[in-house]
Amino acid sequence: MLLGRGPETTRLDELIRAAAAGRGGALVIEGDPGVGKTALLEDAAQRASQLSVLRVAGVESELTWPYAALHQLCARMIARRDRLPAPQSDALAVALGGLAGPAPDRFLVSLGVLGLLSDFAAERPLLCLIDDAQWIDQESL
Repeated sequence: MLLGRGPETTRLDELIRAAAAGRGGALVIEGDPGVGKTALLEDAAQRASQLSVLRVAGVESELTWPYAALHQLCARMIARRDRLPAPQSDALAVALGGLAGPAPDRFLVSLGVLGLLSDFAAERPLLCLIDDAQWIDQESL
């Protein structure tokens, strides 16, 4: 349990319960460096035992690498790419470096990611945790 973080953990617990019941939601945690945002996300991941948890952490040195954060998000789901329509599957494969080709259409990449997330979440409710979003590359955003 995090000391002094009752309101934040309560809100996170509400979102986790809602997700487990099939209702989506989102929460943005803002604050100065060092105030414990990452600790809150780690605590949420521990509390979400009934959910599948996908994590992304923005990395300053990867800010200029297209789809770097998206690669983190999709790592556990990429084997499901064959379930997507071919244009989405190919665009996602190019974006994540699994297939050579010209820069993919961002809309097709987005649809591919949505398809992967939907397929993954069909088995078990899903919690996506994104830390240090200020360091996420523009393409992934």
